[in-house]
Amino acid sequence: METYNKLKLLLVVEMIGSIFSCFTNSVYGQADSLEIEKIRTESGVDPTRVNSRAGFSAAYFDKSNNQSAISTKFNLVLGVNRWSLSIKPEILSIHKGVSGTGFQSSVSDLKFSILNAFYVKGKNSLAGSIELNLPIGKLGFGSQYFSITPAITYSYTISQSLFLAIQEQYSFAIAKDNMFPDLSVLTNRVFLAKFTRSGMFYVIEPRTIIDFGNRNFDLIISPIIGKSVGAGFNIIGLMEIPTKKSTIDNRGVLYQIGFNKNF
Repeated sequence: METYNKLKLLLVVEMIGSIFSCFTNSVYGQADSLEIEKIRTESGVDPTRVNSRAGFSAAYFDKSNNQSAISTKFNLVLGVNRWSLSIKPEILSIHKGVSGTGFQSSVSDLKFSILNAFYVKGKNSLAGSIELNLPIGKLGFGSQYFSITPAITYSYTISQSLFLAIQEQYSFAIAKDNMFPDLSVLTNRVFLAKFTRSGMFYVIEPRTIIDFGNRNFDLIISPIIGKSVGAGFNIIGLMEIPTKKSTIDNRGVLYQIGFNKNF
């Protein structure tokens, strides 16, 4: 177990280190700005860039006491002009850490969202979105909240290949069972993303989460590495690393791999 934890720590350090080294070193000379913009749009990293794509991802939540969860998500985004509609179903597999019980699987919640990139001019972009969470997952697999999350994203293009984005989002319940606490969560996400002419892109995302209902504060660090492989395909790997021990124990460190296809 100690060796396993050291390997996890080494993976985290290597991933974050490679991202920071990319930000601090020049990776190309006279880049084609149109090619960089195409990679930026098709990556799906910047919410102010609208296009159509389908994607798949598998995420592993590594929890304490031999507990774990696997999330399988499918994502379909339809972009028209500066509008996009997306739907994201999820299947969740959970192991509660009890030997001999195995994984239990079920459908989790269904998310539907609409986004409008209402201002894209020069180096500045703004997009607004609303996401609905439909609680179709049974108890233990779904949130049990019919909720809505409005969000606003500001993106600033620092250079042809580098941008900074800030997203503010607030989640609250439209309907819920009275046994559950009120849902009132404010999330702040900051993205610093670097794109290269070779098709690689690197993102570091610190995220603060203020859960007013449970009187809890979290800081999660998420390094992301992706690669445009041609024909509209992108392969993306990411981690979500909580900074609080209680979050690591209950939610776990997340490791995710996936791909999308732009069309």
